[in-house]
Amino acid sequence: MSGVSETGMTALAAVILAGGQGRRMGGCDKGLVPFRQVPMVSWSLVAAQAEVTQVLISCNRNPLEYARLGVPLVQDRQAGFNGPLSGIQAAMAALEPEIGHLLVLPCDTPLISGDLVRSLIDVARRNPAHIVHLRSEGQPHYLHAVIPCRYRDSLDLWLESGQQAVGRWYAQHPVMRLAVDEQAHRLLNLNSPEQLRASA
Repeated sequence: MSGVSETGMTALAAVILAGGQGRRMGGCDKGLVPFRQVPMVSWSLVAAQAEVTQVLISCNRNPLEYARLGVPLVQDRQAGFNGPLSGIQAAMAALEPEIGHLLVLPCDTPLISGDLVRSLIDVARRNPAHIVHLRSEGQPHYLHAVIPCRYRDSLDLWLESGQQAVGRWYAQHPVMRLAVDEQAHRLLNLNSPEQLRASA
């Protein structure tokens, strides 16, 4: 497979998912909501850029604002808000052929650390055929993941069938879960103004 050697993962890209509706944020585009004086998406962007050869942002609105961050943008194939797998699909379609794996991070966990991202990637490097995602305190974090690009056709078929559930699609493939209970606070989704104020 392209992007995978006999010893494991080679080229790795990343996508930051910022394509949601932000319902609990009053309809605001969460990636652009300020957190500690910078757009919330910037924190995931910085964590990813140190580890990968290419970073994309998946956004379905406000492209001019996201373009100011200086990385390529992708948009869902279909209009509207079609769930995170559609953002992952758009990113995979935009990758160069030599990219074998895609790091996925959401835009709304700005407390994410570089160490946590590196731990996730290290497990994926040792298990290049697996989808690897984080888990803390028994809860899966499906959108903190590394996904082999070899599953792109499977993802296309899943979405074409009208399915959107991330965990159910993952379950069709080899999956590993990295428990990071001691860093659960770094995976806090800031979904509301109240959570933003409490974490600032």
